[in-house]
Amino acid sequence: MAKVQPVVIRRQQKHEAEQAIEDLLVRGFEIVSSLKQENQQSEVLNIYSFEQKRFQVEDYSSPWIAKMMRVVQ
Repeated sequence: MAKVQPVVIRRQQKHEAEQAIEDLLVRGFEIVSSLKQENQQSEVLNIYSFEQKRFQVEDYSSPWIAKMMRVVQ
């Protein structure tokens, strides 16, 4: 019975993600989703005086993401 090993690569630097992909390709993994930069922004609800609600957008650095898998026998 064959098992599928999914792997999600998530790195802050593009060259680190590319190196991780190369290392896994050597080990027999296949690329499911190519390397792309995820745009991450989160909205945080801040409550000010007089019960006014406002959203503050926090900008985080966007990670590089790729999905890979390997079929193990």
